[in-house]
Amino acid sequence: MTLQLSEREHRLFEEWLGEEFGLRFGPEKREILRSRLEPRRAELGLDSFEELYFHLKFHPARQEEWDRLIPHLTNNESYFFREVGQLDVLSSEIFSNVRDRLEKSGRRELRILSAACAAGEEPYSLAMLAHDSGLFPAPWSVRVTGVDLDPQILDRARAAAYTSNAFRRTDESLKARHFDRVDEERWKIKPAIREMVAFRRANLINESWTREIPAQDVIFCRNVLIYFGEESTRKAVEGLYRALVPGGYLFLGHAESLSRVPTRLEAERRPGAIFYRRPDRNG
Repeated sequence: MTLQLSEREHRLFEEWLGEEFGLRFGPEKREILRSRLEPRRAELGLDSFEELYFHLKFHPARQEEWDRLIPHLTNNESYFFREVGQLDVLSSEIFSNVRDRLEKSGRRELRILSAACAAGEEPYSLAMLAHDSGLFPAPWSVRVTGVDLDPQILDRARAAAYTSNAFRRTDESLKARHFDRVDEERWKIKPAIREMVAFRRANLINESWTREIPAQDVIFCRNVLIYFGEESTRKAVEGLYRALVPGGYLFLGHAESLSRVPTRLEAERRPGAIFYRRPDRNG
């Protein structure tokens, strides 16, 4: 018999998950939330979701308990070179604009952030694009940082090994150039690209994460805000603003917009892509 998530239990989890992680599970997602919580409840042998709630809130090792729960709550579906229209704008226009700005500043390092990077497909895609652009040869360097809430998915990202599902939009010549075949099912990112990418944990609604990395030239935060409530979205967007250099670029998912979010970021449009910029210091 399926154990139901009561209305009261749903409210307890909805409030807690919103406060801690920004995740929104409204009334329409009650059954989805139940299905996400059930594996951990069953594993612990608890009789109700209320017991699971208090276990997660007050267990002495609650941080470890949260780490075990988070993989069940987040959506880590991704693949290489997703939403190609944005990537085309990045390659054809933004890389050269950023390089020009960096040359004037004297900095010879391109910094890109992939927020909610999942298993690493996006940050490695961005590293490959920067590498193949030819705009950042030595002594230039490219530093791509992937951040995510889920510690288990970050371990997978660091392993950098992928199966065919991750290559649904990957050109075969690019795959041959940047991947080594491990076995019949898996391909691994070559060292030259892996060395450009680092991973770390971050909670996007906690303002402290932006103090742990240098300001970024480009940020990708795609298909993340759609899972956040209004206040969590505001906090996340403010953090993304702080994480950008003046004049830096922010890309969101195609279904996401900042039109209802108070922000100083300015929207720009190109064929097939919308992105946002932090204004320059002088404008």
